[in-house]
Amino acid sequence: MPHIFSHKGTKIYSHHSVDSYPDANVFNMHAHDWLEILYCISGKGNYIVEDSIYSLEPGDIFIIRPGEMHKLQIDSSSAYERIVIRFSPDLFDDYSAKDALLKIFYDRRKGQHNRHRIDDLNIVKTAFSNYEFKNIYNIELNLLGRLILILTALEGIYTSSEESVSSNIQSKLLSYVDEHLFDNISVGDIAEAFGKSRSQINRIFSRMTGKSLWDYVITKRLMAARTMIQSGESAHEACNDCGFSDYSAFYRAYKARFGNSPRDDAPK
Repeated sequence: MPHIFSHKGTKIYSHHSVDSYPDANVFNMHAHDWLEILYCISGKGNYIVEDSIYSLEPGDIFIIRPGEMHKLQIDSSSAYERIVIRFSPDLFDDYSAKDALLKIFYDRRKGQHNRHRIDDLNIVKTAFSNYEFKNIYNIELNLLGRLILILTALEGIYTSSEESVSSNIQSKLLSYVDEHLFDNISVGDIAEAFGKSRSQINRIFSRMTGKSLWDYVITKRLMAARTMIQSGESAHEACNDCGFSDYSAFYRAYKARFGNSPRDDAPK
């Protein structure tokens, strides 16, 4: 992934990158702790967010909030160029307009209103132009200014953004898993609900997300548990509420996923 530009600050990160021959195998289903904006300059494929599947086309902007599972199904026949901005949810804590700026991320169900088309949105095109920041001393201040422009423009078109079309087995499978995430379910139960064998359902899911079905379930449960713990719920309560039957297995999986223990994420 050659970077044309990259900057990593304490609360904001951005890169402008291009893959001339994108490898579909490197784009797996995942989630972030920060908010993300992705601007597609060139490329073709589909973008999966939770239980929704969007087409990817040049000029699209995708917004992803913390814990929102997503994956790119890239068409390797076309170069993939994009600009990505990720920023901490507390970046705007000192701004009275924080709620308005971040409304597009939180005032919606997961997997809905993630894509925004900007063919006529000149202010956003301007914000993403000349993105290499040559000879600019304060890069982070420049990034922050552009981010505010983008968020303001997107908030203005939020109510008219199009819904994704989610009618095939892939999106139905993601939706089913999301609805039953904390239930006592197994891969066999899910396969039976779709009239498939375990191997068939796993192949469908692996092609779609790059993860096994059970890895996806565990990742989503861990993300939910972490949010509960950060909100003040005990680790044992979060473990039980999120479908884990064994605390020691939950603890090991938590440390492997986040690099720290549940206690480390509890409010101080």
